[in-house]
Amino acid sequence: MKKFLLMGTTALLALGLAACGGQETSSTADEPKQEEVKDEKKEAPKEEKSFKIGDPVTVGDMEYTINDKSNPSTLSSKASSTYLILDVTLKNNGNEAITVDSSFFRLKRGEKTYESDSAASMSANQKEDGTIDNSFSSQKLNPDSEVSGKVVFDVTLEVAKASDLQVQVQKDAETELIDLN
Repeated sequence: MKKFLLMGTTALLALGLAACGGQETSSTADEPKQEEVKDEKKEAPKEEKSFKIGDPVTVGDMEYTINDKSNPSTLSSKASSTYLILDVTLKNNGNEAITVDSSFFRLKRGEKTYESDSAASMSANQKEDGTIDNSFSSQKLNPDSEVSGKVVFDVTLEVAKASDLQVQVQKDAETELIDLN
């Protein structure tokens, strides 16, 4: 009787292990097919967008236009290196007011990223009478409204004159690049 019980338990255990082993093989066979499908989706050709000075660029609900680029010799703030000034226009195409800031703009050159100089940006937007209309410093922009002003970067002369210089514009996590030359 003990032999039958031992043999029956062993047989059931063997059948259970064999059944589990068979399922693992079929699951493993299915997995590469799923990965291949994912890889095919990733390899779809991406549409390369190219923007330049003067082009309106839409990012989220915002429309950005870089109107001009300059390197002035004087601003009331002192540059560590050279000021690169972008004359920009922003338009809110959304349904709610957006807080715009000079941090929406970053210079890119290869792998390097340069932040805007908020104090110099305020100075560049200051009128002769001392008022500042468009400081790009936590300024509210209502729907269907647009604002123009200057965003300033304190960079080396080499960076300011570089032929591969781009400005990255952003709204939340969305970004676009605009060529500055």
